[in-house]
Amino acid sequence: MNIRFIIYFIISSIILLQTACGPKEDPAPYYTLSDEFKSYCFFNDGSSWEYKSSLLPTNDVVAIGGHMENVWTNTFEEIYNYQAVDMYVLDNQIGISMIELTAGSTINAVTSMNSQMWLFFDNGDYRLIFAPQYPLGEEQLLGEHEGNYTNVEIIPAMSFGQKTYLDVYHTRVIDYFEQGFGNFHFYIAKNYGLVKMENIINNDTIIIELIDSSLSQ
Repeated sequence: MNIRFIIYFIISSIILLQTACGPKEDPAPYYTLSDEFKSYCFFNDGSSWEYKSSLLPTNDVVAIGGHMENVWTNTFEEIYNYQAVDMYVLDNQIGISMIELTAGSTINAVTSMNSQMWLFFDNGDYRLIFAPQYPLGEEQLLGEHEGNYTNVEIIPAMSFGQKTYLDVYHTRVIDYFEQGFGNFHFYIAKNYGLVKMENIINNDTIIIELIDSSLSQ
């Protein structure tokens, strides 16, 4: 009986040792928003932008009223965890309800800015307006609702409204609807965020430009 116990103990110990020393799966990487990306997109509570819209008789203010940070998991193609920050926007006539920033994988990124900036609107629409990890001029087919995204160009200096903005990303989203298609252009400047938006839906054009701002990063 004692011999059987000793043999059982030895075999169990060997199995446990093999299990402990066996190959372990690497933990999923965790990606965060880079400082360079945040210089374009992240703003503290109380930050505000005053825009002029071709649809409105007077200027309107878009202001950050609060933040929420989460950690989400991506399971498409590559498994990883990523930082997501929601910047909630106070009521405004422009129609923007939230700005969401999501970090992404650095494996295929062409810059250190491996993240994305999304605009959410009161009517339920949402658009990817800034994804600098994609190569310039290369159209990205994102999906039926998201449309086709392109980093068109990086503008060294862009002036309007008696102000000059530096290192401005010009991006474009083409989206298709039952009644036609939309051609949406966005201009995102370092330390200022969205400075201009041009929406061309069929033959109608809406232009929104930054007039003034009070920003904290």
